[in-house]
Amino acid sequence: DFLRVLLVEDDEADQLLIRTLLDRMSGTRMETEWVRTAAEGLERLESGVHDVCLLDYVMESGTGLDLLRQARARGVRTPVVLLTGKGSREVDLKAMEAGAVDYLVKGEMDPALLERTLRYSAALHRDREALRRSEERFRAMWEQLPLGLFRVGPDGEFMDANPALLRILDHPDRHLLRGRLASNFFVAPTDRARLLHTLEEQGAARGFESRIATGAGHPLRVRVTARLQRGPGGRPAYVEGSVEPLARHRPGSELEEEAAGWRVLSEIASAGIARTDSDGHLRGANPGLGALVGMDPLELDGRGVWTLVAPADRDAVGAAFESVASGERDRADVLVRPVSEEGTRPPHRLRLAAITGRGGSLLGLLVLMEAEAEGGGP
Repeated sequence: DFLRVLLVEDDEADQLLIRTLLDRMSGTRMETEWVRTAAEGLERLESGVHDVCLLDYVMESGTGLDLLRQARARGVRTPVVLLTGKGSREVDLKAMEAGAVDYLVKGEMDPALLERTLRYSAALHRDREALRRSEERFRAMWEQLPLGLFRVGPDGEFMDANPALLRILDHPDRHLLRGRLASNFFVAPTDRARLLHTLEEQGAARGFESRIATGAGHPLRVRVTARLQRGPGGRPAYVEGSVEPLARHRPGSELEEEAAGWRVLSEIASAGIARTDSDGHLRGANPGLGALVGMDPLELDGRGVWTLVAPADRDAVGAAFESVASGERDRADVLVRPVSEEGTRPPHRLRLAAITGRGGSLLGLLVLMEAEAEGGGP
C-alpha cells in the first residue's frame, strides 16, 4: 500500500517525532509532505493530492479545528486526523463535529497505531467517495430519465419524485402531490387497496393501470409499476416505482365490438346483469335487472348497487363489494331480497366479480342477480 500524507504541524520537534513513526511503518509506504502554518495547510488540502492529513490541534497560526472547518466549507473531502496533546471526550466530540475522521494523542502513538489509523482513514474515504459518486450517478439518472419515478413511505408518506413525474402530473402543488397522489401511491383512491394488496402478496405490481387527476385538474390514465422494499425484520420500508402516462387508446373498432357483445349478452340473459364503477354505482343495467326491481334500466344508472336490496341486506352487500373492490378476493356472492315498488321479493343470489385492467387495476364490478336455486344452494 502507498499513502500520500500531508502533515500540518508548527512544532519542529513534534514533526520529527511523527515522521520518525511514519518511517518505521513496515506495512505501508508513505510519502509525507510537511507544512508549518494553517494557511499553507489549507492551500495544500485544497490541492486534493493527498490521501490523508495529520493536523495539529493547537498551532500558533490558529487551531486545527478552525482550519478543518475552513477546509470543509471549501469542499475539501480529504480525511483529516487531528493530533492532540491530550485526549478527552470534549476533544473527541469537537473533532467529529468539525469533520475529522479520528484523533490521536501525540504521547500515546506508536508506528502500529499510526499506520492503522491512516490506513483506516484512507480506506473509509475511498469507500465514501465511491458511494458519493454512485449516488451522484443515480441522482443524475433520476433527474434526467423521461420516465416518472417516485419513492413513497409504506403508509403513503411522500419521500421523493423526479422532475419527469412532476411534468407528467402537470406540476401539482404540494397539497395535491403529498396529500392525494403520493398517499394513494399515484393510483386512484379506489385502486389504492388493490395495489397495496398486490404489493404485499407479490412484492411488486407491474403495469397497474389507473386514472388520476393532474395538477391542472385533467384526468390522466397511467400505468404504474412499483416494488415494495423491506427493511430490518422484513418490515415495509418504502415503495418505489414508475408512472407512465397512457397516451394511446385502444382502437375504436375494438371497443365497439366489445360493447356490442356486452349489449347482446345483457339483453338475452334472464338474470339481472349490470356493471358498476369502482365506487359501486350502477352502469348499463340490463332489462332483467330492471324487471327484478320494477324500474326502467336507464333509471338505475348512477344508483348504488346496495339500493337494489332490502335495508337489512345492505351492510352485507357493502361488505361484499368492499372485499372485491379492495382485491381481497376476486368475487363474492350474497343472499339478498331485492326491493321493488311491489315490495320485497323472495331471496335472490347477488354475485359480484371484479373487472380489472392491465396490472390488476379495478375498472369496476360485474353484478349478477338471479333467483336462489331450489334447496337454497348457489
